Amino acid sequence: MRSTAALWRRPAELETRPALSSDLVADVAIVGGGITGLTCAVFLAEAGKRVVLLEGRQLGAGVTGRTTAHLTEAVDIRYHRLESTLGDEAARLVRAASRQAIETIASLSSKVECGFQRINGYLFTEHERQMSELDAELLAAERAGAQVSRSQVPLPFSVRAGICFEDQAQIEPLSYVLALSQRLRKTSAQIFEATPVLDVDGSSGAFRVSTERGHTVTADWVVMATHAYFGKLAVQLKLAQYRSYALAGPATATHAGLFWDMDDPYHYVRRAFVDAQPFVIVGGADHRTGVVPEDGADAPYRELEGYAARLGMKPTLRWSAQVVESADGLPLIGPIEQDGRLLIATGYGGNGMTFGTVAARLLADAVLGSNNPYASLFRPRRAHVLASATAVVSENAETAAHLVAGHLKPVSHAPLSELAPGDGRVVQHGKEKLAVYRDDAGELHRVSATCTHQGCQVAFNAVERSWDCPCHGSRFDVDGAVLNGPATQPLATVTDSSAT
Repeated sequence: MRSTAALWRRPAELETRPALSSDLVADVAIVGGGITGLTCAVFLAEAGKRVVLLEGRQLGAGVTGRTTAHLTEAVDIRYHRLESTLGDEAARLVRAASRQAIETIASLSSKVECGFQRINGYLFTEHERQMSELDAELLAAERAGAQVSRSQVPLPFSVRAGICFEDQAQIEPLSYVLALSQRLRKTSAQIFEATPVLDVDGSSGAFRVSTERGHTVTADWVVMATHAYFGKLAVQLKLAQYRSYALAGPATATHAGLFWDMDDPYHYVRRAFVDAQPFVIVGGADHRTGVVPEDGADAPYRELEGYAARLGMKPTLRWSAQVVESADGLPLIGPIEQDGRLLIATGYGGNGMTFGTVAARLLADAVLGSNNPYASLFRPRRAHVLASATAVVSENAETAAHLVAGHLKPVSHAPLSELAPGDGRVVQHGKEKLAVYRDDAGELHRVSATCTHQGCQVAFNAVERSWDCPCHGSRFDVDGAVLNGPATQPLATVTDSSAT
């Protein structure tokens, strides 16, 4: 079962921006046109900075356009775990930062109809064994400053217990992208689409941002709002990339609210309206990018379909998105080097809309020289990431295993004539391994099976019809073009028709 487009429709008013066609000089170059990049551009441009924003595809075309757009203080890592690993003050700061992000989005979206709605959020369990954890989360979230209480959970099936986070919110992400884009129209900010960035070089003092189109942007500051940072490997070793899945379908009866269960991986539910028609969105079933689930590539969708049936929803749309998890559960936001001018934002987990907005404010404050109360907590070089050393070792061990195994993995020796339309496989051709895909018209597409980031062997994703790397989460289309970083270069193409 293939993925489809996400539920969100691209507003007609969100016009196409030109590609970069000349070299430019700016105060700040922002790489990435999703929530983080656009929001940061608004803050900086309205503060008088010369801003150039470079987006490889279209504004909002990445993870932003595929999010389920929960705006919440109920963070994935859980407050009781934050308290135990990083302390009470860290939990309070995370809660406060999340609340500030919700209010920032409310303000920035107020001039455009973005589907912003204040609603309650519910964390719940169906299992007696999770009751003690739910109780611990209630108390910890309350200590962190959240308005929480034990509550009934308005879902059409029975739950064991739940807690309510009051005054959360939801939004339509692409309509919000439109609101930010229109706001930037009133500034001097320059926005370019279809302009992938290949490299950022700061060796000569000012940064030189090189693009696939051959043109450059020279800037005093660079903000890497790319979801997956493609620079230092030391940063990537603190991160792991996952695919997260979502279904949506019309609903005759829906309940206002955001819902998360406590399974691992957990499920999340919300409603949305498209052309005044109510839809239910169900998400979850995450797994590491590039690793095919044991029950098959479509297993996540099948699992979510079963969950959707409990809600009385029959899905008509299905899609997935990339989720980046950090070792300690908090995003990495700020300078790569101490007091540096190359800034990153990544590792949002399932809280991309809120943490992306937190990042935008924090990064803008860094450029503007303003104090930000969350800078130390989220800094990429923070010492307390060692509090999750076990997670770092576990993720890196899995990455190393895939890197080594990529040279040892058996390849298919079956004739390519047996390769069905819509399928792909890795084959040996001389000393090289090739990724071969047969399209619906019967034509073969041959590219190198070696990821251009760190040399791991890619695997075919039959649901997305993509080549995914299990080491650091890069993804490529069937012709080798980059879909998700940290890779910036495409898979090498192969024109030798004898490759079998």
